[in-house]
Amino acid sequence: MTHQQIEIKHLDRSPLNVRKTDSHAAMEELKASIIAHGLMQNLVVVPAKKKGKFEVIAGGRRLESLKQLQTEGKLPDDHAVPCRIADPAEAAELSLAENTVREAMHPADEFEAFAALIGKGNTAAQAAQRFGVDEKHVLKRLKLGRVASELLAAYRAEEISLESLEAFTVTDDQKRQVNVFKSLQGWQRDSASHIRKCLTDKMVESDDKLAIFVGLEAYAAAGGKAKADLFEDTSYLEDGALLQRLAGAKLDLVGEQLKAEGWGWVAVSIESDYSFASRLGHIRATPFGAPEELLAEKKKNEDEIAALDKAIDAAWDTEDEDEQARLDEKKDEAEERLNELEEKLEGFVTFDPDEMKLAGCYVTLSHNGELRVEKGLVKTEDKRKLPTTGTDDEDESSPKEKPLYASPLFEDLQAFRTYAARLELAKHPQIAFNLMAFTMAVGVLRARPSTGPEISLTRQFPKPKIGDITKLEQQWEAVEKSLSLKWLKEKSEVAQFRAFQQLTADEKFAILAYCTGEALRPRQFVADAKPTDCAYEEALAQTGGDVAAYWRPTQYNFLNRIGKEQLLSVGGETLGDDWSKSHRNDKKTQMVGRLDTAFSKLDSGGNSYTAADALKQWLPVGMAFKKAEPQPAKGKKTKAA
Repeated sequence: MTHQQIEIKHLDRSPLNVRKTDSHAAMEELKASIIAHGLMQNLVVVPAKKKGKFEVIAGGRRLESLKQLQTEGKLPDDHAVPCRIADPAEAAELSLAENTVREAMHPADEFEAFAALIGKGNTAAQAAQRFGVDEKHVLKRLKLGRVASELLAAYRAEEISLESLEAFTVTDDQKRQVNVFKSLQGWQRDSASHIRKCLTDKMVESDDKLAIFVGLEAYAAAGGKAKADLFEDTSYLEDGALLQRLAGAKLDLVGEQLKAEGWGWVAVSIESDYSFASRLGHIRATPFGAPEELLAEKKKNEDEIAALDKAIDAAWDTEDEDEQARLDEKKDEAEERLNELEEKLEGFVTFDPDEMKLAGCYVTLSHNGELRVEKGLVKTEDKRKLPTTGTDDEDESSPKEKPLYASPLFEDLQAFRTYAARLELAKHPQIAFNLMAFTMAVGVLRARPSTGPEISLTRQFPKPKIGDITKLEQQWEAVEKSLSLKWLKEKSEVAQFRAFQQLTADEKFAILAYCTGEALRPRQFVADAKPTDCAYEEALAQTGGDVAAYWRPTQYNFLNRIGKEQLLSVGGETLGDDWSKSHRNDKKTQMVGRLDTAFSKLDSGGNSYTAADALKQWLPVGMAFKKAEPQPAKGKKTKAA
């Protein structure tokens, strides 16, 4: 086999070359390498039929790269390259050997080589240009080449995957990398997310609500340092305490601005406490200067959402899943538009200056870092001090807040809750007796006197449109079968009454409890979760019953019937804020499926103990039996002197 310098223009690719497919990206890398380092491997050629021409049997990619470089003007027309001239009889075998009998460099070797190259004074941009790759590719290899040697050794030995090795690059502290690596057990070595969590437990992700609210530029200007994760396209803020201080200072500034507007108090909280605002009343806000087109558009969106709710329920009846998905998507879009309109309209209201002195504002952050300010809140003890006739919550004519759930879903939840109330009262006859006797006494003593007792219980028939209530009905039927009802078989009413008198006190209490349950109306369920001065709610709370034991959310009875924001809220309350962040951009059907699986497979081991407990206990707002809080007595008015 002889060697010869041959000009590129005299070379063509041989049909005997076994490599037929070239990668464009690889060609660009090869061209960059030829310009930077020259042709490091000879071409293998055989003489062509045409005199003075040669065909390349090994090195077809190199030849193509050389010709492209000539076309681009980066090599002269008479450029010659070193070639080995082979026997045509061995051409195919040599081509196959050249393309198969070789081993690519191990990735770990490549990582260390890039790190060494940069260590000699080359920049990432220079290395990228010399090897024909983008700068980010070099930076990633550099990061991997600088992890602890123990980790590279573990990667070479196939003890950890490339994905796990990439996770360790979130910190440059090699000692910490090794300590975390040694702490990993079993499956944890294959979990990149677990490794990242271990290494960043004291850091804050750049998409965290605090980071978004403060802003990365403000954080950096205050001296905060961030660490980029090149493999997840995110970064971590290393000083969580500084971020908290910056967020607190920014919220406090908002609070000072609100006080300057004339509000009596301002409560500031980074984390939203929904129960805080729900316990407070609202002073009246008077619409002022709102454009008519905004108001008309808001009304149009509200009507569209109401129509879509009816259409969605109808689609459920027909079990048309494609139509359900289409309508759900339309409703999400309409609700998003409505939220945007309501935010715009919030700026077109005014409050009475005297009432503002007794009322206040609640300042907090949404899960995506947006500032939220709720104005016009009034504490219970300040309501009677208001110079006007009261608050929005006391005025039946004032506009009500948007309902939490659509009417059909709300009615179904009421029905399930009523069945739970029935069964709990049946377990506690004494409480049922007190509730019934109290209800009758109030009805009689507050009404006009009559010539005889007028007691009437009407049997109620609560039934959800969607959701299986069979088991609850069977339990209720079992309660009825346990009652002593032989006295009803007597032919006359007098005989029935005498037989009823012979029952024991426990038997009578059981019958009364059953009748009380049958008479319960489902309208008592309060969706805003505000405690009400109501004997009915007090009686249910005293039973100690857990509505979660009777009703659990599923894809069909609940999850598919609420919006994406509500689904994210459910996920955040049960599975944590990280779940809401990671699934924020999911489609609604994906969110529903994931939550349905979480609620239905509590014991499968896929949830943490905390999440499993939250999933078992979670209920829609207002559905649980909670102790009512009586309203404070109003002060007596004194006569003027």
